[in-house]
Amino acid sequence: MVTLLTLAVLGVVTRWARRDRPLDRILLRVLLGLLSALTVVIVVSALSRMYTYQKVYSFTGERIFVMAFELLLGAVFLMILVAGVRWRGGWIPRLATALGVAMLLGLAVLNPEDYAARRNVARYEQTGRIDAWYLRALSADATPALSALPDPVRRCTLSWIADDLAEPDPWYTWNLGRLRARAVLDRLGPDAIGNQRDCRRADQFDLPKTRSPR
Repeated sequence: MVTLLTLAVLGVVTRWARRDRPLDRILLRVLLGLLSALTVVIVVSALSRMYTYQKVYSFTGERIFVMAFELLLGAVFLMILVAGVRWRGGWIPRLATALGVAMLLGLAVLNPEDYAARRNVARYEQTGRIDAWYLRALSADATPALSALPDPVRRCTLSWIADDLAEPDPWYTWNLGRLRARAVLDRLGPDAIGNQRDCRRADQFDLPKTRSPR
């Protein structure tokens, strides 16, 4: 929100501020450049804090999208700093749009839910902590990674996915991720699929829900 509001301020100021005298242009460059540079610091801080937050409380698809969008905003402010040197920024919208498209394509290749599942599995192996209730709400893309978990966590995380894949899909909704997920579930067999009772058992592996008294 801070970066978006700052973009709005920059747009208004560059549109309406006086630039008749050389002193006006110098003052605008210094103030807007300082504002943009400080906003880049905020972007870096937000990315660092979000990454640390994910390492402690697990990765999610939503948090990965937030980091990607914040990276895009940081790139926009770097472009503004470059454009401020010569006071020419007509190229910024085109390049920002291209970067946005590249970000979406990169996320499609990354497959955020599969990536989040793999990171959560790795975190479980390192710390013994995992949010099984969240992982069971992921899409079929997460199935290959979740299948590597031990019981009862695996039985919990695959329960909703198995229910979603119980019925065959129409031909026009064919999806490679769902095809792979069905192959994994067939390999594991029905005994590897659990229910809410398994999720309650898996709750012992999650982070505490309340703060412990100091």
